[in-house]
Amino acid sequence: MAEERQDLSTGGVLSTQAIPNALGAPIRGFRFTATFDTLGTASFKSVEGGCRIEVQTSEYREGAFGRLTVRKLPGMVTFNDITLTKGVYSNTELYTFFSNFLEGTTLAPVNAVIRAFDNAGVVTASWRVMHAWPQSYESSGLDSNSSEVLIETLVLTNEGVYRDLVPQA
Repeated sequence: MAEERQDLSTGGVLSTQAIPNALGAPIRGFRFTATFDTLGTASFKSVEGGCRIEVQTSEYREGAFGRLTVRKLPGMVTFNDITLTKGVYSNTELYTFFSNFLEGTTLAPVNAVIRAFDNAGVVTASWRVMHAWPQSYESSGLDSNSSEVLIETLVLTNEGVYRDLVPQA
């Protein structure tokens, strides 16, 4: 008998026999970790900037035989900065990571893997961050009238963010 399951994106029921290689439901973005070469694995409140790759365009004027055109060529490839946000703990590893770059103690960039998980804890997608280094660090302000969790934010500049075709477990 064909397996049937609820399709969360449309509310319909999918039959894996009726639709071979069905896409299923989209990956949800609320369970994820980031694993750094030197820091290990950490959970974050949010990872913003994600996988944005942009190819700059170079234009030059070309004209021949009474026709003027603009020729467009691919240029440099740029990658978005990644902003990591999490609650402040007594552990100072994230700040120390930034401080070591600030003081020149460690100048080697690090690689990282960001993994998204499904409800069962299985890796459903992963992205590799290449040669990242901290650009800025910030912690939220203190307020005696508030009971909110303190938040620290680390911005990483990188030389590439690539989605893995097969998620890294």
